[in-house]
Amino acid sequence: MVKIAILGSENSHCAGFASVLAPREGERRFPDIELIGVAGDEASNQAITDKYDVPRASTDPAAFVGEADAVMITARHGGVHLPYALPYIRDGARLWIDKPITASVEDARELVRLAHEKHLLLCGGSSLAGAEGTVRMKKLVREKGNAVTGGHVTAPVNLINDYGNFWFYSQHLVQMVTEVFGQNIVSVKAERKGEGVPAVFRYPDFDVTAYFGTGYSVTVYLGGHGVACERIDLGGEYFMPELCELADMLREGKVRQTPEELVYPVFIIDALIRSMEAGGAETVPETL
Repeated sequence: MVKIAILGSENSHCAGFASVLAPREGERRFPDIELIGVAGDEASNQAITDKYDVPRASTDPAAFVGEADAVMITARHGGVHLPYALPYIRDGARLWIDKPITASVEDARELVRLAHEKHLLLCGGSSLAGAEGTVRMKKLVREKGNAVTGGHVTAPVNLINDYGNFWFYSQHLVQMVTEVFGQNIVSVKAERKGEGVPAVFRYPDFDVTAYFGTGYSVTVYLGGHGVACERIDLGGEYFMPELCELADMLREGKVRQTPEELVYPVFIIDALIRSMEAGGAETVPETL
């Protein structure tokens, strides 16, 4: 039995994970994973423990060090993800980290460094990476190869909040772009217009335009009159691909992405913010 804790009970993702990992009734779909506790503010903790079979709750994110074999960090503010992770990394625990992985390139680089130094297993990111529509469009782009001439991606955004503003929600769209079209973005350009942000992701051979501020969709241009579109409906159990990824890591010691690939969206978000502030295109580092 693998023991895990969730850090960030204020996030609706925590409730989603708890509903599957620790239901009060019905069969547990991951019987080899035991949710031993959650951490967050008192009200959020109470809401989780009242509804799900979670034995412990704490306001201290380090409360489960020495007990948890793995942690899921769902705290809404990406700026606390690395600090929350550090005591568990030192303890040898495995990590699943929600979007945004971190809220600074400095924290992202430190996470990568620690992953290599400690031989750390980690995974996570946006739930949009595993959405059926995203997966289908990713497969299409791989199959069509050089026939792909560009694309357009849309997703919601939350520009003003207590969780890092643009950082808070933007990884959903960014990771849709990087999952479908790849992680070899040359530069980005973005501009805030009202409550939305139009953007351009420049690849070596084509551009992908985007709009932060509406529903989830992916369009792939295939040259000539060729076009493929997918409106993405997450569904009630949007988080299941994430739990399956966690289970694979815990059971098989396998992760879908390298540490560098996992944190790549952080560098894209940072470049988008710099572009909005400076008013021009911003390059993306070739190496992290």
